[in-house]
Amino acid sequence: MTVPPLANLFAIHDPDPAMLDATRRDLQGSEEFAEVWRPAPGWVAAAAPLPHGTPDDNRVRQHRLAFAEGRDVVLDRCGEDPTLRIGEIAELADFNPGRLSSLPGDFGFIRFRADGCATVVRSCGGLVPFYMGRFGDRFAISTRLGDFVRYLPDEPRLDALVNATWAVGWGLFPDGRTPVAGVSLLERGWFALIEDGEQKATGSYWNPRPRRIPYPTPALAREHAQRLRSLLVEKLSRDLDPDDGNLLTLSGGVDSSSLAALAAGVVGRKVWTWSLLPPKDREDLIQHEMSYIEPLAERYGFARRWSVYYRQGMGLDLWRAFPPPAFPVLHPALCSLPAVVREAPVRVLFGGEFADEVCGSIFTLPDWAEHLSASRMLPDPGLWLRHPRRLEWWATHRLAARRGQEALPVLRDLLQMDLATRKPLVFFHPTVQEEYLNWWEQKRKELRADPGPWRHLSLRASTTDAFVPMNWEACSALGIRRSLPFFNREVLELAFACHPAELYGPGTKKLLRTAVSGDVPPRNLYRADKGGWGAFLTRSRESVQEPLPQEPLPVELEAVLAPQVLLRTLESVGYWQFGCLTRLILFVESVRSRRFGRGTGKPLRD
Repeated sequence: MTVPPLANLFAIHDPDPAMLDATRRDLQGSEEFAEVWRPAPGWVAAAAPLPHGTPDDNRVRQHRLAFAEGRDVVLDRCGEDPTLRIGEIAELADFNPGRLSSLPGDFGFIRFRADGCATVVRSCGGLVPFYMGRFGDRFAISTRLGDFVRYLPDEPRLDALVNATWAVGWGLFPDGRTPVAGVSLLERGWFALIEDGEQKATGSYWNPRPRRIPYPTPALAREHAQRLRSLLVEKLSRDLDPDDGNLLTLSGGVDSSSLAALAAGVVGRKVWTWSLLPPKDREDLIQHEMSYIEPLAERYGFARRWSVYYRQGMGLDLWRAFPPPAFPVLHPALCSLPAVVREAPVRVLFGGEFADEVCGSIFTLPDWAEHLSASRMLPDPGLWLRHPRRLEWWATHRLAARRGQEALPVLRDLLQMDLATRKPLVFFHPTVQEEYLNWWEQKRKELRADPGPWRHLSLRASTTDAFVPMNWEACSALGIRRSLPFFNREVLELAFACHPAELYGPGTKKLLRTAVSGDVPPRNLYRADKGGWGAFLTRSRESVQEPLPQEPLPVELEAVLAPQVLLRTLESVGYWQFGCLTRLILFVESVRSRRFGRGTGKPLRD
């Protein structure tokens, strides 16, 4: 049994043969890539397979293909001659990329043509990101943002809007923009055509949204729940290492508990766990959380466990300790990985991200209200006596939709208020604030004009897509695979095929709880709270003030920060603003380090 083959890719098109030769030597000399080759006229490409997976073979290279993910699904398990399937993939990419969805599973690759053109394909789940950018006569493609900084001669510039949103801890790629100006992210389930070193066209080959959603019969609801269980078991069986090193981010909530039970109890994999717990002086909160975690550990025998206790300043320390790969890494579990890896060889990181959206939660409310008619709501008066707020929520969301005032999954005042105290602030540059508000209004217009079903789930899946590249960047930098059992092609297709009433109302996680009712301990499966012990953190930070750094702020932040901050008319800032500033400075330092060679100060390029 093998693990799925995953790889980082980098490719550059340049009309100057001398520059291509210099880039090829640079790529080979960096020792970051296992293979560097010339796939087509005008191109140099490089591949860095993740450990324990098999790299692309000669048959793949002969067809001028380079896979980042999914090769095992579309080739090894296709049930036909792999050479014939490789030819089919190449032909689809060249002449009919809009039909790539006819291939199974999630796959991401670059197809180079003999005439120097190329097709870039990102998977439907988007596990491996594809970034693209044109710099003068050069066009580059990479699965790591830092490669644009490291291997192109152009000096990197920051995208002020993107860096501002990431600084506040809200990972967004507005309109596909990334933290590095001029570099864009290809959407999930999309392809891009590159001709003569220019991006000529992009398009979607996958759309999981149906034209209509029928109200489910009991039999159909059971079928969907059984399908979810099968998909989760299949995903865990495929992604988790058969030997060891599978690290689960475990909170004891419904989602992570379900994955623990399926991975260890059904699939039979060895599971390690990482848990973020309340501060050590809050024994009451710790005991509450451990009352859900300890029984799982006893039942499934987790071989290794890591517990991180929250403390003031912990986030800042984790960000500083993690050597970021020229990408803003926000999640504490990702920032903890280097320390965990020093103790044990982690091979796979998996968790319950996006289960709220695809299995039913407060995020499902808008779609649930929109797709549940009054005739379905009103005939059962007993329901309103047991759940009186349900009717209020239904009416509120219906009225908001009629007025075109539906709530978006991102805050309108994201860059204009302190997210800890909810008070107005002057911290980001006015131009950036205005640009964000314009983008936010455009997203509201798009939502209002969207006639299809599951409007809010679709928007949430697109606006929260940035967490996938963040996980890939952090994990692949350490040679770790990332598994997202609730965020992949098959589970997303299932979620869009369900009626919202199968996911929500009354109660949350209906689909998941039905799917794994025989696998997960009832106390965990029907946990009512979401582990909201972090609610007190906001209160504890309200009065905290931090002094601005004594050294000059990086010049790269002039377009991001307000003049009052840059000119130091403020002597101190609140804890939340200090965290924003710390993240920005650390990202700038990571870009500089990537540019000049891992903190040595010596350029990696002649």
